Amino acid sequence: MSLPAPNAARPARRTDLDLIRIAVCAAVILAHALLIFAAEKRYHLKSAAPWLPASIGYEFLRISTMAIFFTLAGWAAIASLRRRDARHFLRERVTRVLLPLVAGILLLGPIIKYIELRHGRDLTLTGFHLVAPLRVSFLTFLPRYYTRLNLLTWSHLWFLAYLFLISLILLPVLTRLARLPARPDAVAGWLAYAPVVPIAVLLAGFHGYWPFLPDLLTDWTNFGYFALCFLLGAAMATRPGFEDAVRRHAPGLALLGALGFAGVIAWGPSVPGRLAVAATAWGSVGAALGLARRFAPRSGRLLAYLSEATLPVYIIHHVIVLWIGEALLPLGWPPLLTVLAIWLPATALSVAAYHWLIRPYPWPRLLTGMGPLAPAPSTRAPLAAK
Repeated sequence: MSLPAPNAARPARRTDLDLIRIAVCAAVILAHALLIFAAEKRYHLKSAAPWLPASIGYEFLRISTMAIFFTLAGWAAIASLRRRDARHFLRERVTRVLLPLVAGILLLGPIIKYIELRHGRDLTLTGFHLVAPLRVSFLTFLPRYYTRLNLLTWSHLWFLAYLFLISLILLPVLTRLARLPARPDAVAGWLAYAPVVPIAVLLAGFHGYWPFLPDLLTDWTNFGYFALCFLLGAAMATRPGFEDAVRRHAPGLALLGALGFAGVIAWGPSVPGRLAVAATAWGSVGAALGLARRFAPRSGRLLAYLSEATLPVYIIHHVIVLWIGEALLPLGWPPLLTVLAIWLPATALSVAAYHWLIRPYPWPRLLTGMGPLAPAPSTRAPLAAK
């Protein structure tokens, strides 16, 4: 079993990365609100007709947020392995990734699946199906969910399943990378753009990204794509010079991402479209890193609070989005107003649920991937020495 690297002292907190996590979490909630109105049919709840701006906005957020999430996860994996050995890293992955996945399937999955079936939709491991709308109460449906494997759903928590398996499969590589000394030496600027090439080859060569159904059975190209983003994040943690090059070229990468997304809109599911997805994804990663470093906030209680909240909020927000969306769709409001009326309250309610129902209590913290509650600092004066 490998030992932690000799320089395993905890580094200063990266507030720029905290800012990215918080922003991307908010963007994912917006993406799910947009998805209700987007042309993508594979979703639990859909409007009667698609809305073009929602389709465009959702497509961009899906490409950018997932690439950023997995890249940051790779960076964080190296940081974690520099403080602990592989055995303790795996234990951390089980408690902070696998356990929330299982808890989400068992506790949140029934609500998501019930809303999905009530609207005549059925997302399973075999694909997407239109079915007769469910006409029973939730309490009647609940025992069915736990006794029929084909009803179990991980919904948006597929991210945790993929993250856990990627961490497990790549652990030997990650362990070796973590033991290398961080090399801040300068990296040629063209290398900031180089990751577009392997991403493009993977997506275009193996028909990735479209269709997107993260079931692990038919989604191995996308699994490889996310693993590649993860490895690129790990490479940044190992070679800070590479990350510096990406940040220096953030404006160029942002332009690349914008041009790439124009290609996604123009070409759609095709070889050129998949090449454009690669440009959009890596361009978004570079733009996010550059902007976050430029506007990096100071460390403080609010930033630490929101950063800690990102995973629990990500886990619980989807039920709230669907619940509000189901209530608002029959009202026939304009799509933009409805999206805002879903996104903003869902974000606020998710943070409120985190603050009052999860953060203060040991078991909810454990089931949403958080560590133990830190003891409150003592206010008593120390005893005088005798």
